[in-house]
Amino acid sequence: MANLALKGGTPIRTKPFTSWPIIGDEERKLLLEVFDSGVWSFGGPKEAEFAKNFAAFTGAKEALCVANGSVSLEIALRALGVGPGDEVIVPALTWHATAWAIVQVGATPVFADISDKDWCIDPAQIRAKITPRTRAIIPVHLYAQIAEMDEILEIAKKHNLFIVEDCAHTHGSRWGDKGVGVIGNIGSFSFQQSKGMTGGEGGVLTTNDDELAYRIYGLKNCGRPWKDGRAGFGGNYRITEFQAAVLLPQLARFEKQLETKNANLKILREKLRKVPGITILEPKAKVTRQGLYGFGVRFDPEAFGNLPQDIVVSAIKAEGVPIQAPYNIVYKSGLWTPGAKLVNFGKGVSAAERLGLNSDCPVAERISYKEGLVLLHHLFLGTAADMDEIAGAFEKVQKNASELRFDALEKSVKGAARSFLKKVGIGG
Repeated sequence: MANLALKGGTPIRTKPFTSWPIIGDEERKLLLEVFDSGVWSFGGPKEAEFAKNFAAFTGAKEALCVANGSVSLEIALRALGVGPGDEVIVPALTWHATAWAIVQVGATPVFADISDKDWCIDPAQIRAKITPRTRAIIPVHLYAQIAEMDEILEIAKKHNLFIVEDCAHTHGSRWGDKGVGVIGNIGSFSFQQSKGMTGGEGGVLTTNDDELAYRIYGLKNCGRPWKDGRAGFGGNYRITEFQAAVLLPQLARFEKQLETKNANLKILREKLRKVPGITILEPKAKVTRQGLYGFGVRFDPEAFGNLPQDIVVSAIKAEGVPIQAPYNIVYKSGLWTPGAKLVNFGKGVSAAERLGLNSDCPVAERISYKEGLVLLHHLFLGTAADMDEIAGAFEKVQKNASELRFDALEKSVKGAARSFLKKVGIGG
């Protein structure tokens, strides 16, 4: 008789985990206030209040709200003067919007590999990728980790480079005595539906530089003048008052939620350390508070019966624990590669070069497609008993991996057959 739920056994967990987003009467009340006011956009009082509160939350001098956490990166690069002819170093393992922003401003993304210890951009790779055309680095604080910012700051200072922190995963994280988003020149945050603080959509840019704040404001608000009356230059990337109304109570309850998440994350780390073949991404000593979007772990395929990643994911899901693989590598993603046909880079410009399609980042590829597993933040809003069941699902799949060997063999044979037929020109 099978033990694994994927093969017909009884799952470890049969009830749902805490759902996301968490909303309450506070959101409803503020949304109705906005509706009744008739002031739905263009610098209303809810946006102003949230920006002020978020700046205090991160320790930034200024926080400027924008439409989402993708255009925020584009605005940041434009504010820094990054454009055609420039190169921006970015990790290969990230959501593709990080690199898309670089293409949007006319610059070229240069993909750097990650460290398997934290899945963040490897400083040694940054050094190797710097050319005379390099203007900026975008470190991504990924999956409950913060990039090695001290070393990245040293590199940026030595080579006169800008730093745009992609903080979409790390609301509330602190590196020593600084909040993420104010360590580099500009920080970019996302409030998309799944993020640890959400307005459905929305984003914010943080900075301690008055001149950059002025430029950001113009870029996101049609060039309208800001505090000192100077006109700027830009398009419409404004947040709405409805989004700001939702974000105010999200921020108000965030501290307590993060406390619960980190307490449960500590419990799960301890439990997963005991599972054969599981490697925990350990927190860095410099991190004094860790925000949480996703929690990443590595599994050793040999300890899991040489099962491929997708079968391990399916087996853990069948035990009642929502889990997923990490992001696809940007330069291999189906959301990125079509750009070679859809984007006109001009005469004499290679799409492969401009999109980094020939990049080689072996550590990132191994984590993304073979060894990485990710649990999203809302699972950590529950109880210690929930952590027991999550760890139990890992233990059960590892112990009974042999039940899935035929599935893995069948998948391997079918894959080899497809590759052969494609090679000889039969099939797609």
